[in-house]
Amino acid sequence: MRRYRSPLPAVIVTGGYTAALVVAAVLALTGRDIGFLWRLSLFVEADEDAAATWPSVLILVVAGGLWAWALWQSLRSLPYGKTLPADPETRALRRALYAAVAFWAFYAVMPIWPWWAVLLDALVTSAVVVWFHPVLRRTVRHADLAVTAGLLAQVSVAATEVFDVLDWRAAERAAALGGFAGVGTLVWSVLVLVAQWRDGRWGRATVWYGIASLVVPDALLIGGMPLGGAGDLYDVYDEATSAASALFVIWLARSAHELGGAPSRPVPYVPSADRGATLLVVARLTACLVLLLPPLANRHPAWISPHVSIERLPDAVGDVAGAVSPAFWHALELFVGIGGLSVLVLVALHRRAVFWSAMSGLLLTALGGLAAVTLAGRRGLGLPIGWGLSRPDDVDLHAMVVTFSRPAVSPLWFTAACLVSAVLLWSERHRRLATPRGRM
Repeated sequence: MRRYRSPLPAVIVTGGYTAALVVAAVLALTGRDIGFLWRLSLFVEADEDAAATWPSVLILVVAGGLWAWALWQSLRSLPYGKTLPADPETRALRRALYAAVAFWAFYAVMPIWPWWAVLLDALVTSAVVVWFHPVLRRTVRHADLAVTAGLLAQVSVAATEVFDVLDWRAAERAAALGGFAGVGTLVWSVLVLVAQWRDGRWGRATVWYGIASLVVPDALLIGGMPLGGAGDLYDVYDEATSAASALFVIWLARSAHELGGAPSRPVPYVPSADRGATLLVVARLTACLVLLLPPLANRHPAWISPHVSIERLPDAVGDVAGAVSPAFWHALELFVGIGGLSVLVLVALHRRAVFWSAMSGLLLTALGGLAAVTLAGRRGLGLPIGWGLSRPDDVDLHAMVVTFSRPAVSPLWFTAACLVSAVLLWSERHRRLATPRGRM
């Protein structure tokens, strides 16, 4: 406790919440009523048919424990040795971060935010984006890109909510920009985390919390797929994944707590006046981001199988595909379907040894999507439902069929994105070969 100046409020609030969580868990296991624990840990009312089993209670306790940890991290005072920021820009950023943390208290009383709460949240987040800009400018090259992407993402969120309330469907689709809010937020978050890693004021733990807030939600989504046929257990798990938002709250709070003292690099970064350097940066970003556009527009985490099942392929091709390990095929489809190729391209842009692996992945994916659509089209059959290369009426996969039988973008979207990225990656390789001593 001596690490912090005045931890008493954090001890009282976090201790009270933890005690209530333990009592709710005991009541759920003894009284077979899971409603109180559900409301306390997920802040929503439990389903009428929710069963109080050991696995369900354990999942809810873990979710509540994560929120308890977020309470402690948010309410504890400044660590010893950290001085309050002196310059106006840093003070404004610290206040904006605390305001963003406090706004998450609405989630406990309003799990589903009304339109005005979404607008207020977008406004507070925009303030964080704007006041983070001076910090970014000291340590990363693309500070202007970060603030632009962050603000456009928040404008997209706010405009989409307003147009939804007004029932202007065409304007709502235009404001959503095919999922641009997610891309803009991702770009801003990554650049902010890079700046925090390089700046001497934030600890490594804070940066790792920020990284976890980006990675864990997708990891939980993928990890929960094997539970698709588990009935009530999957329903509890699916609801409990919302607790991953606590990681973002922890990152906001720790970023505000540790924002004091002087940065390790006080000299602002001076951007290059070379026009070619700017075009190079745009080309690199495009090579990665273009691979994320199909996954963002998709309504399915997979790549080909939302459209093409084994029954839609010629017999010879279907036999070969059926011989592939289902686990391997599912992993490959998820890797492509959630934009994993963009990570491979990003590594290839900085490591020459990975170039041919990235090019092979892009070209094979482009060829695979084109071949699947072409071969299935010759059969003259409609789009199937289902998840894997298996029969849609398979009893064992019934839950997956029900869950994922939604419209998805054509695999040709992935083909086009892979070809564009491959062209940009090839151009980048030739530039590096022409200037082998240039910095990446």
